[in-house]
Amino acid sequence: MRIPLSLLTFVALATSSAVAQDASLPLTIAPSPVTTDGNVAAFPTDLILMLPQAGDAQVAGLAFDTGGSITITLPPAFTRVSERPINVAVPRGWPQADVCCYVASAVGNVLTITFTTPVRTDGPDAPGVKILAHIRGGAFRNPSAGTYPIVAQVRSAPGAAARTASGTVTILAAVPDARIAPTNFLLPRGANANGQTVAVNRPAPALLGFLLWRGGTPLNGVGVMPAQLNQYPKYTGGLLVRDVNGDGILILPGDEVVGGIIGKAPAGATGQRAQSPVRGNGAPILSGQLNGYGTTDPVAGLLPVRFTTGSKPGDYVPTFELSGGNSVQITVRAVLP
Repeated sequence: MRIPLSLLTFVALATSSAVAQDASLPLTIAPSPVTTDGNVAAFPTDLILMLPQAGDAQVAGLAFDTGGSITITLPPAFTRVSERPINVAVPRGWPQADVCCYVASAVGNVLTITFTTPVRTDGPDAPGVKILAHIRGGAFRNPSAGTYPIVAQVRSAPGAAARTASGTVTILAAVPDARIAPTNFLLPRGANANGQTVAVNRPAPALLGFLLWRGGTPLNGVGVMPAQLNQYPKYTGGLLVRDVNGDGILILPGDEVVGGIIGKAPAGATGQRAQSPVRGNGAPILSGQLNGYGTTDPVAGLLPVRFTTGSKPGDYVPTFELSGGNSVQITVRAVLP
């Protein structure tokens, strides 16, 4: 089953350089990056409502004055779980990066988020609100499989004219066979590995991070191997390979190819590559072996990747794909030193 995960993510979803201030707002609605069942029928609702170009920190989002609000209406088919409190987050556009500060409440299936301090597109909340809400915490339960509209009303200040934001969510009948989602668990809270700027021919300073699932459970033991174009011509940027026998090294044939990387680079660029970070003995660090930032235990399914830019300035946009699942894109911008 191919599941489009537009958390790409948190990816470029429009061609404008900013969220237009005089038009309705299109939403891309997808499961959150920390679950494999957030958009699956009968499971707890765990969804994000993304504005265009949500993951690009160079694109301004929405600003709010104190008392500004976001009102979200879920279809009646979503079941309110009355014993669970309303739990929402309002991210700046990428995981682990909420704006401050707000309160949330609900009447039936209508959620209201009210800002208790101003949110600006510069300063500590830059680039502003790029995800209207991450609905989580089991306060709602998903309906049967199908496509459902979700509508929001956005007011930048008390009494301000409302702007409409709308999109649709696809509720799946079953947990997808495989899933990959970007995460910033490896970085301090608020930091983002997507959209890094680095000199040509240099490794990006922050590791890329992805959460991997297969069959609804975290997929451990996966690392990156160089491309093998004769056998896997699609994956020009490398292969995602699982260490089958647990010896800590990746070898083909023998270990399992579970996906790959589709490279995209500026014209004429050479030398760009994605790799697993390595230990002091040269062994690759595989998924499920690294702690998250500030944690003491390895994070199941967490895949670290070191990306090195090539010889030309511009955007390097590799697509990471899991076989039988979805794909996500990451952008690293290279500049001349």
